Amino acid sequence: MPHSRIATVACISFLLSALAGGPPVVAANQPTATVEGSLVANGETVQLPYVYAYAEKKGFYDESDPTWEVLFAAKPIAERDLDDTIWDSAYVRLGITKTATFDEEPKLQIYSQNIRFPGESSSNISGGSYPQLELSITDPDRLAGRVYHTETQEFFDDTFQFDFTFDAPLSDPFGPLGDPLPADGGEPGAAYLAWTKAIQAGDVQQLKKLVPADKAEMLDGEDVKETLEFLAMMTPTDVTIVGGSSDGQTAILLVTGTMDGESVEGEITLILEEGFWIATETAWK
Repeated sequence: MPHSRIATVACISFLLSALAGGPPVVAANQPTATVEGSLVANGETVQLPYVYAYAEKKGFYDESDPTWEVLFAAKPIAERDLDDTIWDSAYVRLGITKTATFDEEPKLQIYSQNIRFPGESSSNISGGSYPQLELSITDPDRLAGRVYHTETQEFFDDTFQFDFTFDAPLSDPFGPLGDPLPADGGEPGAAYLAWTKAIQAGDVQQLKKLVPADKAEMLDGEDVKETLEFLAMMTPTDVTIVGGSSDGQTAILLVTGTMDGESVEGEITLILEEGFWIATETAWK
């Protein structure tokens, strides 16, 4: 996701998830995934007991290169959220690819490293010296191996070092959820289009009709209109639903729209609450 969109997504997600009663409950880490080791951040040992791995749709250097993301996290992460920005957990995220871009024969290598330190005012590191990589399994449904730094790394005012040995089934954060929705998105699609229309119009009274009564009361605050004005500027126009799926309680909409004169693509997560489909997560790129 482009960095210019991150603050927008965070703000939208905050408002929508608040109305939905908080973020969706996530499933516990799969029992067949194992991880040993820890992160040492600024001298503090941080346990990251949850590990997830998934294949990217396209390679990093070449689209045909096999490419994976491995995420070590302090809390469980829902499968659909694995490819999104994580705001509330310490983590180490590594991008791994097998490419012949720099050699005659394809070689495994790490191409990205992102670390979030624990704490509300935590540091975020992107880049730096990459760790050593030893993969023992690269099956279509599993990834296993070891990633580690042999010595403490310095990144501006922060220091870190980690050593993880892991074995994880491949998740699919991009897969459909349940059954396909109708071309127009069905009831979830209609609810989301009505929501975006009301956001663009700054119509608080219409928004109240789109959520349960207890959530509608939250739209009476002094700052709501100001927030809606900001969201209207950051919410795409000409939103069109191009696909989606649902298991009856949660729906995923694939949409397109226009933002700042440019075409954008989005994935919208909605949950069914008291007969209302309410968006809880919004991601644009």
